[in-house]
Amino acid sequence: MNITPKIIITDTNIITDLSNANILDKFVTLDNVYISDMVKNDEINSDTGNMNIISMFKTIEATSEQIDEIFQIAEKIKELSSYDIINYILARDNNAILATGDRKLKIFSEKNGIEVVRTLKIIKLLNINKVISNDEAINACILLKNNDCTRIPKEEIDKIIKEFEKDSVIS
Repeated sequence: MNITPKIIITDTNIITDLSNANILDKFVTLDNVYISDMVKNDEINSDTGNMNIISMFKTIEATSEQIDEIFQIAEKIKELSSYDIINYILARDNNAILATGDRKLKIFSEKNGIEVVRTLKIIKLLNINKVISNDEAINACILLKNNDCTRIPKEEIDKIIKEFEKDSVIS
């Protein structure tokens, strides 16, 4: 199922969050979700989540021209890592959305016309497109909220839980 334009996962935060929310298996089945080969090969490990599920992600590779461009951008934008920059370039060149928990990358990408989604937005997209039910979305948010590793503010999680609960009452 294709619920949005192509989504490129830029870092392990999103994967870890979705794994902790017990919905990574649903996300990976979407036909428009990719992870850069560099991130998949260099940053992903068993601490990120279930490796069997993670191995199902489609990869997207950078061209040699895109890799060369990393260094040009890195000279100007010191606060972004080479992984951040290549994911920005891949999203830009593929008319894709970035999925990231990185605040600096989010700001830079949005400033340069790239749409960015974060974990809670992904949960909403999965729910809106009936990949997960309201109950599954609420449970995913509760799992995130109760996980000590979650960096998402609890107030944001509570807010989205209330939205899902309200939608459950209306349905």
